[in-house]
Amino acid sequence: MSRDPRTTRRLPAARRLPMLALPVALLACASPALAADADAADATTLDTIQVTAPIAKNTGTATKTDTPLVEVPQSISIITARDLQDRGLHAVDEAMWYVAGAQGGVYGMDTRSEWLLVRGFQPARYLDGLALPTGTWSGQTRIEPYGMERIEVLKGPASVNYGAMPPGGLLNYVTKRPRADMPNEVEVQFGSDALKQAAFDIGGALNESGSVLYRLTGLARNSDNFVDYIHDDRYYFAPALTWKPDEANELTVLARWQKADTKNGAGFLPSVGTLLPNPNGQIPPSLYTGEPNTNDYVKTVASIGYDFRHDFGGGTVFRQNVRFEDSKVDPTVMVVPWGYLGDQRTLYRYLWSIREDAKTFGIDNNLQWRFGDRVEHTVLAGLDYRRLESDYGYGFDFSATGLDAFDPVYGTMPDAAPSFTGTTLQETGQVGLYVQDQIRAGNWLVTVGGRQDWVGTETNGQHQSDDRFSGRVGVTYLFDNGFAPYASWGQSFEVVSGTEAPERGGKAFEPSTGEQVEVGVKYQPASSDMLLTLATYRIAQNNVNVIDPDYTSYSIQQGQYESRGVELEGRWNIARNFSVYGAYAYVDSEVTRTSAAALDTLGKQIPLQPKQSASLGGDYTITSGALAGLGFGAGVRYVGEHFGDVANQWQAPSHTLFDASAHYDFGNWRLQLNVQNLTDKEYVSTCNSADWCYYGYPRRVTATARFQW
Repeated sequence: MSRDPRTTRRLPAARRLPMLALPVALLACASPALAADADAADATTLDTIQVTAPIAKNTGTATKTDTPLVEVPQSISIITARDLQDRGLHAVDEAMWYVAGAQGGVYGMDTRSEWLLVRGFQPARYLDGLALPTGTWSGQTRIEPYGMERIEVLKGPASVNYGAMPPGGLLNYVTKRPRADMPNEVEVQFGSDALKQAAFDIGGALNESGSVLYRLTGLARNSDNFVDYIHDDRYYFAPALTWKPDEANELTVLARWQKADTKNGAGFLPSVGTLLPNPNGQIPPSLYTGEPNTNDYVKTVASIGYDFRHDFGGGTVFRQNVRFEDSKVDPTVMVVPWGYLGDQRTLYRYLWSIREDAKTFGIDNNLQWRFGDRVEHTVLAGLDYRRLESDYGYGFDFSATGLDAFDPVYGTMPDAAPSFTGTTLQETGQVGLYVQDQIRAGNWLVTVGGRQDWVGTETNGQHQSDDRFSGRVGVTYLFDNGFAPYASWGQSFEVVSGTEAPERGGKAFEPSTGEQVEVGVKYQPASSDMLLTLATYRIAQNNVNVIDPDYTSYSIQQGQYESRGVELEGRWNIARNFSVYGAYAYVDSEVTRTSAAALDTLGKQIPLQPKQSASLGGDYTITSGALAGLGFGAGVRYVGEHFGDVANQWQAPSHTLFDASAHYDFGNWRLQLNVQNLTDKEYVSTCNSADWCYYGYPRRVTATARFQW
């Protein structure tokens, strides 16, 4: 089997570490073929091997066609599987820390869900080009990074190809797929908070002709958390099978099963004692605010689908992408704090019961034509459909006992069974018809597209119908030296469920619409492994729900959010063994229109979005001499001060964090050590109000041993 030099690292046998002599010997006894393979690798040194992570060149997310990144008239960031491994990441939140204009973990470390922002707005989430569930809790599904081939962050409106979504953009998680030349691997991890994790990723050809390929990816994890009583256990298994009988046809079946077994009990702490001083002292970040016998959070996700491609020849290709997914959150009772009782030390707590079952089906059909001589066209026409069925149950009980935040005593609350006093049954169906043309005339590229959507939503028996047209136009010019200036305009829309006050007629809400203008330049020279993007943009979101000035228990659509910014992002593999990457974003966000009842929000910043954020990192590996194979990485992240509430009354201070790593490659092994928040800086990530603040990520250390063959 051939090896990918980007992911296989080898050193001479003389430089093997003694601590791994036993595992190597055991592997040799178990498989003579593996031992012979490793011996053959001993003759290869790192001098001729690229050990830096490859820089992505193409994307299928932005246009639904295989398009070079420099030709896309819109900002897009790609985090590869190699990036995820090299940085020792365990959550998508963490992957956003080095992406310009994106924020991850805005509410601190949450073992249940991902909390992300892109250009000031929560992004849509897609898996292999199809929408993930958007229910109350299923919409925050925590994706397992180890199962991803890459994560593509498309910034700005993308409704032309994907339909209803927020204006900030989308994240498309691309799962690992079978390859004939893929390296197999197993790995184990140990780390902070009693982390123990084992994972494998194996695959290849199932027959001599190579027409049938398979891939099995799996992971099991047991871990505690920096918060007392919280565990973070995960289980993931994803089989994939590809059948390629000839060059014209290819079918890939993708299945996924994922389970998260954790607890809720972090955050929701008073500002006095976290952000502000408290005469009783500082509330420790490790404080668990629930009860040991409550707050369980178990979410199970299962999905199956396929991706089919048929090439008719002559530049005409048909694709069909299908997935069905079922996401369940087991019934549970959560004990949640809500400020002090009055003594600035005893937390008032209430009971909150939840459960949810969400089912999603999606199908996307499109036909692509390539034609033209002097003026080349790549036309894409498609029809897609998605349906969500969500059954969400909830209940509240305000008879819970208090908890001393500085000297907690648990067990004073009797066992409580889930009690559901309310249910939200929602069914949403969306049909979209879209067309796109990528036109090339010399060095000029023009991308133009349009889409019509029809959306039907039924919530607890009340039906709402919406239809909307979305458009996009982009122009790029490709200079021969690698520079590619571009300009684009695009639209988005998002369905808003509910109605105005009955006194106003009870009219159903219109979709919230977004519009973006972006101008930028990309640089990717042929002579070096580099990609730089500089962009400036303006996003306006209309029909934002705000408080009705006359009927304050209802909302009215009078709001407008505006986000203007500048982003700089790049990665440069200076040599085969030395890479640097960095990002900077300036975001001037503002509430530009609101209701009379919420005039105190006019002109204020969009919640959670800092004006400035920046990051810089690098990695270097020694490729010759006695220390060949030894490498080091470092990074620094800055997040500016930002408000957690729309009235801008609660501001979290800026913080700067440092990351570090060390790794050693020899034979088919890699040993790796990653440290996040190296100085263990304690900081408040966000405050929503006087009663709810959240600590940020503490220092975490992860040691990894990985074997590839």
